Parts: sequence; structure tokens; C-alpha cells
Amino acid sequence: MPGAVAGVRFVTLRDVTLRDGLQDEEAVDTATKVRIFDALVAAGVRDLELTSFVRPDRVPALADAEALCAATAGREVTRWGLVLNRRGAQRALAAGLGHLQFVVSVSDTHSRHNTGRSTGDAMAALAEVCADAAAEGAVVEVTLATAFGCPYEQAVDPARVAELARRCESFGVTSIGLADTIGVAVPVEVTGLIDVVRDVVTVPVGVHLHDTRGLGVANALAAVEAGIDRIDGSVGALGGCPFAPGASGNLALEDLVHVLDATGIRTGVSVTGLIDAARIACDAVGRKVESHVGVAGPRFAEHRVPPR
Repeated sequence: MPGAVAGVRFVTLRDVTLRDGLQDEEAVDTATKVRIFDALVAAGVRDLELTSFVRPDRVPALADAEALCAATAGREVTRWGLVLNRRGAQRALAAGLGHLQFVVSVSDTHSRHNTGRSTGDAMAALAEVCADAAAEGAVVEVTLATAFGCPYEQAVDPARVAELARRCESFGVTSIGLADTIGVAVPVEVTGLIDVVRDVVTVPVGVHLHDTRGLGVANALAAVEAGIDRIDGSVGALGGCPFAPGASGNLALEDLVHVLDATGIRTGVSVTGLIDAARIACDAVGRKVESHVGVAGPRFAEHRVPPR
């Protein structure tokens, strides 16, 4: 069984706090980002979306991409750098990252708002990045943004998602992520789209979920039931996209790990460690921890009666 360890189902969690969680906030200094990184690693996270190599004037919160790469080098974790074009990929490779995540918007309108180009142009750029990465011994994963719905075009045809996924695989991507960019998916749509995409690709498929309408955990469980073994999320429910109205609130990893632990699915990640990381991250941007488990604590946790 994919993702199984000694007969036990194992799901890889990719933390996106440092990129997706912080990109729409006031800039956080690099030293504080390293504190968040260290807390995530201490919690057991081994797969992290570290930063994005985009124009600083477009996303000033991620202007320190190279500095953060240098400050976190040498750790026994997988660090991903998000890129949107060949120039961004070259920056990521020069900064020492061997794992690149390229974003293609399924919706052409979102693509033009997000990157100033069409989906077709983004696919052409992906082909170039895959060729460059292969020459450098790096891997490229593609995330198909707005796979479940678009703030401009509304519903998205699953057949279009599948066709783009098929073409991405032909370029040499190592895996495909299906992103619910604005949090409109419901569980039956999650399982349905996974099945449609898996019918046309052989590479692993993961999901990137937002909790905008309170269905993040339910959608993640549907993905796990469909056989997915990699799920993205952030701590403290931080996150959003500055170029996608309504894209607020990533799936909170502490909420997801809480339920996966209770159902016997292993992640190697500590719920209490994630809550600690959430507090650091949320404090850094002046927000309260808004995840359910971050507020209420793990179930059956010891509750101390406050002194009178």
C-alpha cells in the first residue's frame, strides 16, 4: 500500500506556513521565520514549503527567500521553493534548493490575475523549468491552483484539470498537487477529482486544502480515504492568496493530525508541537491561533483547574 509503514497507513504532511501562511501578512523578519521553522521541525515536520521566489514588489513578505534558504540549510528535512517562471526557478536552484514547486492555475482568469499570463503560457514555462531542473538534478512538482473552483470563473471542469495534469506529467514533474485555492470543495468533489486525475497520470497526487468554509478536515479525510498520502496545510490556520479573493485560511495541520492520530493513521508529527509552532507563527503576525485544536487543545488532554 502506498504510504504504508509495517502495515500502518502513513500520510506525509507538508507544512506551508512559511510560504502560504505568511505571504499575505506584513513582512516577518528572517530570524523569526527560522524560529517558526525550528518549531515545525521539532514537532516532527519533515516536508516544508519554505518560501516563494517571486517579485518582492508583488509579495514583499517573501522578499527574504535567499536569506531564509541560507539560514535553514543543512537540516534533515525536505525544503520546497515555490516558483512561477524560469527566473524564479534559477533563483531557487542558486539558493541551494533541489525541490521546486511550480504553480499553474487551471482557471485562465485566475492565472492572469496571479501571474499576469495565461494558463497556456504557464504550461510553456513549466516545460522550461522541468528541463532546467533535470539538468541540475532537481525535481519539480506542479500544483494545479483553482482545481476545485475559481473566484472569477466559479466552477472548474474536472476534465480540464485532468488534461493539464496529464500534460504536466509529460514534462517530467514528479508529483501533482490539487489545490482548493479558495476553499469551495466538498468531500465528494475531492474524491471525485482525485479519481479523475489518477485515471490519466501515474505520478503521486497530493492535495492543498483551504478551510474557508469549514470543510478543510473533512476534505482531507476524503482525500485520505481516496488513497492520497500527501496533504498540505499550515499551523494556526494561517494563509491565503493575495491574488484570489476569498482564499483565506489554510487547513490547520494540528486539527488534521489530531483526527488522523485518533483514527490510527500515522504522520510522525506531534499535535502539541504543532500548537507550539502555531503560537509562534500567529504571534509573529499579530493574530490569534484560530485552529480548533489550537483553541480547545487535544481531546482528553489534562485540564488543570485554575487557582481561586
